[in-house]
Amino acid sequence: MARRKTRASGPSDESLRIARTITYYQTCLDSSVPHETARELWAHDMATPFAAGVHVSAAFARGLEAAAHREAAGRL
Repeated sequence: MARRKTRASGPSDESLRIARTITYYQTCLDSSVPHETARELWAHDMATPFAAGVHVSAAFARGLEAAAHREAAGRL
């Protein structure tokens, strides 16, 4: 028998992928993020957590991931 996902278990992978995409657009298109940073974030696989890179600091990546989790939690 299939088990249903409950709120306590957190957002699904699909919800997080969608939330990361929304967070990307909100961050990069609605603020003054440098082009290089936006480009690196766009190349990111939205199925995995945001991570630091050449143009993305660890603190910035953590903030984006936290925002994505908040966005996904709001969509449960």
